[in-house]
Amino acid sequence: MKSVSLLRYQTESKTLSLVSRDAKPLEVYSIEFLVDNNQLGFLVSDRDKNLSVYMYLPEAKESFGGMRLLRRADFNAGANVNTFWRMPCRGSQDVASKKTLTWDNKQITWFATLDGGLGLLLPMQEKTYRRLLMLQNALNTMLPHHAGLNPKAFRMLHSDRRTLQNAVRNVLDGELLNKYLYLSTMERSELAKKIGTTQDIILDDLLEIDRVTAHF
Repeated sequence: MKSVSLLRYQTESKTLSLVSRDAKPLEVYSIEFLVDNNQLGFLVSDRDKNLSVYMYLPEAKESFGGMRLLRRADFNAGANVNTFWRMPCRGSQDVASKKTLTWDNKQITWFATLDGGLGLLLPMQEKTYRRLLMLQNALNTMLPHHAGLNPKAFRMLHSDRRTLQNAVRNVLDGELLNKYLYLSTMERSELAKKIGTTQDIILDDLLEIDRVTAHF
């Protein structure tokens, strides 16, 4: 009920001490690590069907010297998530190539929902993230959505309680991005031109994500 806390166990003195915590109340359903090279995030699912990533960043001013965990990403999954598990990216153990090395120390965090759904979170490279974010924004306005419902509004952080917090976002909607694959060649080319890239680069990004996560 009181969100997440980071504790440290010191073997010499056999003591458990509080290092950092999230100051806002949150009804947590499940928690797991999100591993991105040498960065570690804490992935949390809550009662309001949100997924949030917290990080311990003592150098950041807003963390009050590391006393507070900072929320770095959030996303509404649309269903309650009650379990997480981690796996290495597929192909990261294969013959070392430049492309493979970018996924070498990243891990996929899978999740299962209470209504029987499966999903995953994958840490992205900054450059790829920026490109796909522009594509996501373009798809958001170009595609007709079911019953006129807006995916951007749906994926925003949702809270039943009144709290003073803004959505951080920083998570791409893979379901929406994959709709790019079902567009005509002309539409794909037009969209790519609109965001200043080519359809080959976008298709390469989407297929690369599919390749490293193809465990099943």
